[in-house]
Amino acid sequence: MEIAAFIIGLLAVACFLLSYQMKRRKGIILLNATSRALYILQYILLGAFDGAALDVSGIVASILAGKKDTPLIKKHLKLFVVGIDLIIIASGLIFYRNIFSLFPIVGVLLHTSAFWLEREKHIRLVSLLGSPFWLVFNITSGAYGSAIGDTLSIVSILIAIFRYDILNKHKGETDNE
Repeated sequence: MEIAAFIIGLLAVACFLLSYQMKRRKGIILLNATSRALYILQYILLGAFDGAALDVSGIVASILAGKKDTPLIKKHLKLFVVGIDLIIIASGLIFYRNIFSLFPIVGVLLHTSAFWLEREKHIRLVSLLGSPFWLVFNITSGAYGSAIGDTLSIVSILIAIFRYDILNKHKGETDNE
């Protein structure tokens, strides 16, 4: 089981890393949701149900954020954001094991909150803040493939920030919207 979890975790990492290399918001969200589905499977195999529950909430949040311009969500945007955040917090607390169980709650809140933002550079910056919380959780949960991935995702997001946000700014381009 641990080997299968490790392999699935690495596949999840690959999708997650690729997500932040996408230029557009839609691509970032689609690959991020795919990686979360793989992470869920990994956490179930490891018995880390708190991580799995939070990634289920994360997928729902990502999908809703991806559809934020639909009339219903647009009309009740604050309600959707607050509702999803409460679901994330509740699902994390239901499976509370120890202090480290709080880390992925913060990580998911940051990652999913980023997807409600319009500008890709803001999505990358807020997502970057969430990654260290997942790193700590993955190390303490024995999800070492994911911990390696968290380190790589921090590097990937930093590369994307450099490619799209810093280089474009120096070339005189405006924010990619």
